Amino acid sequence: MTTEKEQQEIRNNLKDFTGTENYYKIPLSKFNHTDGINHLIRTCGCWWLISDTAIYLSSLKKYPDFLILTIKVNEDKTALITLKEDTDLKPIYEKKYNYTDFPLNEFEFYIINNVFLLTSEY
Repeated sequence: MTTEKEQQEIRNNLKDFTGTENYYKIPLSKFNHTDGINHLIRTCGCWWLISDTAIYLSSLKKYPDFLILTIKVNEDKTALITLKEDTDLKPIYEKKYNYTDFPLNEFEFYIINNVFLLTSEY
């Protein structure tokens, strides 16, 4: 389990991303991601989170232009991914994972117009 101090260090590093210079194509989808998400992928080893979500959304005929993705990791290392149109609305999609090594107990980012980005990059 990642310590609270380690989690805070990851969060602090991610807050430094306030824009992007590069967009990275997500294979097998019509989505891209930003420098901040690229850093999240490298730091947290979570390519699976980005690719699974992009592939799922690509399979839909229609989806909202603005989505909030949240991952919540439990103490037993199970996780729940939710996609919402807004924070106060019910999820439009949920997926449970039996195991993850994602180092943060909870994290949220956006998907806007086919681009995955950190909240600080919005």
